[in-house]
Amino acid sequence: MKKRLAALFLAAALVISTLAGCGGAKGGNEGSAEAPANGGETVKIICGYGAGGTADLLARKYAEVANHIQDKYNFVVENMTGGDGFAAATFFADEDANTKDLLVFGYGLCYRHDLGKTYQTEEVDFDRKAMKPVGTIDDRTWILYTTPDQTLAGILEKAKTEGIKMSGGNPLSDCHLELGSLIALEGGKLTVVSGYEGGAEQKQGLINGEVDVFVGTTQAAQDEVEAGTLIPILAFNDKAFEGFKTPNGDLSVPTVTGEAKAPELSADIDFSSCILPAGGTLAVHAGADDAFYNEMIDLMKKVWAEEDYAGWIESILLNNFQVYGDEAQAFMDDACTKALTAYENLK
Repeated sequence: MKKRLAALFLAAALVISTLAGCGGAKGGNEGSAEAPANGGETVKIICGYGAGGTADLLARKYAEVANHIQDKYNFVVENMTGGDGFAAATFFADEDANTKDLLVFGYGLCYRHDLGKTYQTEEVDFDRKAMKPVGTIDDRTWILYTTPDQTLAGILEKAKTEGIKMSGGNPLSDCHLELGSLIALEGGKLTVVSGYEGGAEQKQGLINGEVDVFVGTTQAAQDEVEAGTLIPILAFNDKAFEGFKTPNGDLSVPTVTGEAKAPELSADIDFSSCILPAGGTLAVHAGADDAFYNEMIDLMKKVWAEEDYAGWIESILLNNFQVYGDEAQAFMDDACTKALTAYENLK
């Protein structure tokens, strides 16, 4: 507990210093993290999500650890919000390929890209092949949260009779594809309330009663679960999710499929297509110098080997899952194929 609180305090302090310097305006460039300079060449990590969300905290923790273990590069984080990652991706894709920037490149962003290109679900102004994944820095299990006065059975019944509202990404984000396809298979209706930037705002939408459920990371609502103000009722996984602590003790969260499948879900329906890889990678430009690309892969492996990073990941209940280079690209391409299947369920 002390390690988790210390880690989150440090990350929050970085967020506060950023907001103090730039005003924290949404829908645009929010400024760079005040990371301590180590004398190296500056490399920006562009994060398309709001300060304080899981993707932002991960980027800042990565920059902090990377800066401590080498001095050739000085990593700083720049938030560039808008379109749930689209603004940052478009900016990055349009940059000169020789620019030494990195992008927080989420799977959900890739899913929306492929759906937009395949089904014209939304206008997409970038080509995801302009980004070249370095490796995974974020592997998360999406959790369905609600308030203590509600249950999974009640949520499913309301979805079938009048429809439910969710926060967690924009329409056709990975959160929506997972829960939306599950609700569709159950014969219910789901509306995504968008306009939130990052998990912190999406969670607050549930707390404020603007939505019925929130699909978010383990980190996003870990403290609320421990305090008893929110409850996790479903894990988008095939194994029960362990690690949450509640006022009544440890909690095992049931799943959408497998031996721990929630009994409230229809027993005769296979919900395995509702599980999508979640989280994302850091990416370089597709035309980046090979030497820089390989340096970033080697550095990422060293960051993951540090207890300051891997231990922090564990403390906020994210997963230690690592793929690099061509394997990371292949994993992303396969995940996008699964997202198209989930969309077919949704339709």
